[in-house]
Amino acid sequence: MKNQKSEINRNRLISKAPLWRSLLYMPANNEKFLAKAQSRGADAIILDLEDSVAPNDKLTAREICENAIPELVNGPSDILVRINAPLRLAVRDIEAVTQQGLKGLLLPKVESAGILIAMDELLTSLEEERGMNIGQIRTIPMLETPNALLSAKKIACSINRNIGLILGGEDFATSAGLYPSADTLSYPKIQMALAAKAAGLMALGILDTVSNFSDADYMFEIAKKSANFGFEGATCIHPTMVDALNRGFSPTRKEVREALQIIEVMENAWQNNHGAAQINGNMIDIPVYKRAKAVVHRAELIKEKQNP
Repeated sequence: MKNQKSEINRNRLISKAPLWRSLLYMPANNEKFLAKAQSRGADAIILDLEDSVAPNDKLTAREICENAIPELVNGPSDILVRINAPLRLAVRDIEAVTQQGLKGLLLPKVESAGILIAMDELLTSLEEERGMNIGQIRTIPMLETPNALLSAKKIACSINRNIGLILGGEDFATSAGLYPSADTLSYPKIQMALAAKAAGLMALGILDTVSNFSDADYMFEIAKKSANFGFEGATCIHPTMVDALNRGFSPTRKEVREALQIIEVMENAWQNNHGAAQINGNMIDIPVYKRAKAVVHRAELIKEKQNP
């Protein structure tokens, strides 16, 4: 009976990936910042209970966060929460913030699939008790050690709530004895992204550290580069980064025009019983067609978000 119920719960999980090009961290205990959260232009706001909050202020932050969520969920940005890692704090955080409108939880310092399975059971019981849809709260495991990275595929596939993966660059660099930079973090982040893609999840992050937020032009360029490697969005620690991430993880008008041309030419070729075609001397076939369809789909999602 329990297995049957679990299967029903899995079937009810939400499967559509959201548009999260920019995910802006905000300290959950800073009511001044929270009041401006929905005016920052980010696709998602992360109310942070972890690193942004001093150890002696965790309880206050949790209470402010719990009360702020109902006031924030009706804005243009999706609302997420990053909980604390120690299990005792994590359980209390989850019990406090699980409510209607919350889109997901960032789970820091995940080392194995086991902790995610336990959190999934807790979330399911809370959703049932509170009259919520099972699976409303999606999860994003944060990989922050070499051990976690080497277990990335198992972690990604552990529960159906998972919607994306993030590699925490600063924590990972510290754990691995690396100096955090684009050179040192690109390989582990790409490895994480491949694990996410293999599990059908979003790959979140940039091929650098997020600590440098003063150069918007550079942030746009690194976001664009990261998008070319399959990343779909990234977290940021300052509102000045939001626009650069939104632009960097969006297809340009030229890219959309080229994608539409590929779709048209490829579909005309199929009507004439050709499996491939060419545009300006470049061959196009099914993989190119699929990428073009993905570009157009993403452009449509962005348009819908801008014109709800």
